[in-house]
Amino acid sequence: MNLIMPKSLTNAVERSLRLNGNPFDPGTSVAPPQGRYTCVHYGIMVPNLPPPYNFLNLITVIGQPKVKLFRNSHLIKTTALDTANVLVGTAIGTPDHFNGYSVARDCELRPDGSYLRFGDDLVIEGRYPNFTARRSGKAFNFVLELRATSKIAHFAKMLGGVYDHWALLCEYTGHIEHDGLKTPLQGLCTFEYARVINLSLPLRFFTYQILNIDARTQVLMVVVLGPLNAELQRRVYVRSLDDHGGTYTHGFDFIVHEHEAESVVTPDGTAMRLPKKFSWRVDDESGNELISIGGSANGDFKYGMAGGYAGSYGYRGRFKGRPIDGTGYIEYIDCR
Repeated sequence: MNLIMPKSLTNAVERSLRLNGNPFDPGTSVAPPQGRYTCVHYGIMVPNLPPPYNFLNLITVIGQPKVKLFRNSHLIKTTALDTANVLVGTAIGTPDHFNGYSVARDCELRPDGSYLRFGDDLVIEGRYPNFTARRSGKAFNFVLELRATSKIAHFAKMLGGVYDHWALLCEYTGHIEHDGLKTPLQGLCTFEYARVINLSLPLRFFTYQILNIDARTQVLMVVVLGPLNAELQRRVYVRSLDDHGGTYTHGFDFIVHEHEAESVVTPDGTAMRLPKKFSWRVDDESGNELISIGGSANGDFKYGMAGGYAGSYGYRGRFKGRPIDGTGYIEYIDCR
């Protein structure tokens, strides 16, 4: 059973829809935890990489949130606020792809967010619109140079600044290196930021997916469910290098047709079934099909996307009436 929350109630508390379509404000804070914000997330997600990599995600959470969906209690050695976690995920997998750190002892976080170092695992630095992410001295390394556009997707803008979460469309160049072999890369990715005060939100299910439709167009899909499968968010965001795009909800549908045969168990003991075959779609404002996707997971899910998993999938479908195919990026957490 899916409980559908009244849109008037949802929009009164969560105000991101009215912001979408506006350009990014360069004065927006990208600060690490400070003041009332006890948890901050930075992320860089790169879909549609060539095999064997398929995707690259750099996901950090500084300060463990109270939300079970995104928390890693097993990493806490001192306090929740002193605990950061870092995922450097790609399809090939490495023994050290997910790690926890003491913020005070292991991390260097400038107050304005312009330089972020997590042990010897990951450095993200820069100011809008130019950012660099790098890793060296490991079996798997990379350097990515990002140029952020003004195209922003607002996932959350809760009343009173309780929770903010957004993603910038970026162009990137760089390379990844595995066991000494370098692979040059370029394309579209996202740079993401979220901050939340120290409270618990009743989230039970989350999936976030990214498709690079072509060299200039990116599509994001989000589903967030609460208790009793209450629909907190079901949206598709479209943006490109050429325009701010739109946010679409009409005719939205997301169906998991087949799960992986075996459940997975997170380090904190949460069992969940990951998707194997699934589909999703949405209409445009005129009621015509905007995008329709059929996906098959590539079997490369890695733990560490907060309290869940991230990987890739092969897809075929239609976008604005034309056939498309490629490799999508997927995040998935199911605590129902």
